Amino acid sequence: MEQTRRRFLTASAVLGTGAVAGCSTVTDAVPFIGGGGLGDYQQWLYPADQFDQNADTLAFDGTDQQGIYDNRESFSPNTYRSLEASYGTLGLTGRSVSMDLGLPEGRVLAGSYQTSEVAAELEDDTNTEYESDGSYAGYELYVPSNQSTARDAVALSDSAIVVGQRVEPGFGDDWDAASATDVVEGIVDTGSGNATRAVDDNDDVSVLVNALNSGTSVNGSTRNDDVSSGRANPESGIFEGQVASGQSWSVDGETTSRQWAFVFDSESDVDTGDLEDWVEANDTGGVFTRTRNEEVSQNGRAGVVAAELDTYNLFR
Repeated sequence: MEQTRRRFLTASAVLGTGAVAGCSTVTDAVPFIGGGGLGDYQQWLYPADQFDQNADTLAFDGTDQQGIYDNRESFSPNTYRSLEASYGTLGLTGRSVSMDLGLPEGRVLAGSYQTSEVAAELEDDTNTEYESDGSYAGYELYVPSNQSTARDAVALSDSAIVVGQRVEPGFGDDWDAASATDVVEGIVDTGSGNATRAVDDNDDVSVLVNALNSGTSVNGSTRNDDVSSGRANPESGIFEGQVASGQSWSVDGETTSRQWAFVFDSESDVDTGDLEDWVEANDTGGVFTRTRNEEVSQNGRAGVVAAELDTYNLFR
């Protein structure tokens, strides 16, 4: 099976992955401030080196878990099991989360929940109890009560739940560690527009997110240099001049629309013929085996491939 999504390990101890026993749908829901589903997920993307000053690439992975749950009968059983998620320490299941956005040093969740119930779950967690650590910009902050130096922190508000992890410099690096609370506060500032966003800091990120539909799931990453001619392999989806790439998929009942976007160093580097070669090379035994209505196009510095398939065949 093709990998369904990039797995972020960031703050996994906070979010959990197993089923949450006794957790039911939350009533008196609070909607995500950006709208349904993934909304304006790009507002949370921060520059690659905001916390880790050695980083020169950015990766992100957003999923509408609520949308996956709503379409659960359309997926194959194995695919649905691989896509569904739960968030044990927070007391949430996937059906309550309309945006699960993985970032290099944290995660942002939005959807339907009561802040009092999430706070109670954090403070009563059997594995790691959290305690209040003040407030910031309308968010209540929580850190593990049993750690002298917090490895992670949670910021909780009506509009989002932000999780962040402490970032340590490497040996010999001349910069200070970013505490877990500094990270969650920085992500909060990015989301509210009070800090620089990646789309304003990096043109490659801006081109990528503008080329991709948000849909049910979206992921992308940048490179620290463009692909040279010697490393390019169009039939494998690696193109000369490529500086970023991503993909998205949108489920609408029995039909899913898929999209792949490749950002190049310049518009002249975009070769739609290479993209067509990639599609053709993978139409038997590859990613396009079960797709239909494939289309290749150029959008400025981005080359885009779009296709449809039966939802049941997604990632099979």
